[in-house]
Amino acid sequence: MQSPTRSTPVSKCLDLAAHSTCMLSKFSCQAAFVALEEKMRAGADELAAAQAEYEKAVKAILPARVDIKYEKYVSDRRIRLSQQKAEIADGKRKGRIASLVFPAGSAPILRLFGASQVEAMIDLEGRLAAAQASWPEAEAEKIELSVLRQRYQAALLNRQIAAQDARDLRVARNAVKDKFLTTYVEVMARVEAELPRDRVSQALFFDEVRTRSTLATADTNEGDTVGNG
Repeated sequence: MQSPTRSTPVSKCLDLAAHSTCMLSKFSCQAAFVALEEKMRAGADELAAAQAEYEKAVKAILPARVDIKYEKYVSDRRIRLSQQKAEIADGKRKGRIASLVFPAGSAPILRLFGASQVEAMIDLEGRLAAAQASWPEAEAEKIELSVLRQRYQAALLNRQIAAQDARDLRVARNAVKDKFLTTYVEVMARVEAELPRDRVSQALFFDEVRTRSTLATADTNEGDTVGNG
């Protein structure tokens, strides 16, 4: 018989626990097995709850990523528009105002992403402030771009918070998993003690560790067969 390890997926750990508790429940006439069923079930329930919290946190990262992608898209379009307005004010491309506000054009700003682009937008706001004396629209441009930049920053911060939350919950989940692994080994040892030298009966209570979990199998196109045992 094998016991799960830290490298065993959580879904497989829960399958193993489900197998054991189901089999142990069939021997309810034996008090020792009833206690072992309760112990295994409690450990599995705690692990399942910790995994659910972790998965919820991981899923929360997706909308945060979408927010960043959207804010970049909106900011990029507004930066291009600002450059066009500067060129219109100059009456030509690469005129005095456009050269002051966009000395290298808008492309170097648009190529950036995340915090580096936010920094570039802050620099752009500074150049717009400097251009106000010669370009009356510069102040309004600065205000609009500042609003978009702050939204972009907020989206980046939200993703950072979401990612940290997921990391924290993964650590918590792993601690609960370690506790479950200890419980599993203890139940195995107790079953062996209850059924000394009876390897066939001992193996009855514990499923194969090396096969994929039912969840992993269900996530493929292999059909409804999830095991032979």
